[in-house]
Amino acid sequence: MTKRQTKKKLWPWKKPLPSFATEAEEIEFWHEHEIDPPPDDVGEELVYEPQATRHPRAHVYRVRLDDEEMAALQRLAKRRGVPGSVIIRELIREKKAS
Repeated sequence: MTKRQTKKKLWPWKKPLPSFATEAEEIEFWHEHEIDPPPDDVGEELVYEPQATRHPRAHVYRVRLDDEEMAALQRLAKRRGVPGSVIIRELIREKKAS
């Protein structure tokens, strides 16, 4: 004997999903419903076109730091909300300018 398949109700794709009080309610909902797919002409296709606002960096230099130096760099970077490489570049520029 096979379980009889019932056709699921289509839930409109634009309509928000209901809130479920329990996991059992949600399971029951998904056993009875499926999302109606949106029409093909909905939305627009976005094409990513990067636009360089500055020249790319030409050189990469590796620096070995001990744990204490690395922790200090990470603290500075986190405090300013920038990557550690920005902190290092700024230190070099400051030293060069003085």
